[in-house]
Amino acid sequence: MQSLTSQEIWELCDQRPGWAALTTLDHDGFPHTVAIGYFRLGHVLYCACRAGTRKCRNLQANPKVALMLETGRGAEQLRGVMFQGEGRVIDDPAQLLEIKQRLAEQRSESPPTRVAAGIAYLEIRPLRIRSWKS
Repeated sequence: MQSLTSQEIWELCDQRPGWAALTTLDHDGFPHTVAIGYFRLGHVLYCACRAGTRKCRNLQANPKVALMLETGRGAEQLRGVMFQGEGRVIDDPAQLLEIKQRLAEQRSESPPTRVAAGIAYLEIRPLRIRSWKS
């Protein structure tokens, strides 16, 4: 199995917007893995969720996090990447709006003027990136 280049890693993130597997650590040290949507701004990854969920509480107690995405049918087409790093919960409306506006600008969309109540972004700053391809 080979590794992806840095360019291939970020292209894979952009080509696979949608779902990834997010892993946080529960209070007892067991992994908690969920499917979650994601997007990136530069080399920082974000996941949107409802504020106060288990994943939010886990990150607030322990910032260690992993996000994994993969694609391909069968071993010959397999490609994937796992980001391991530090995460934080962003639930301040002003910070959420700023991130949403940056995302809209990146996508050439009209900038939002507000955010929905009760949402949070999980910000993931990768410290290690592991990747694979057939």
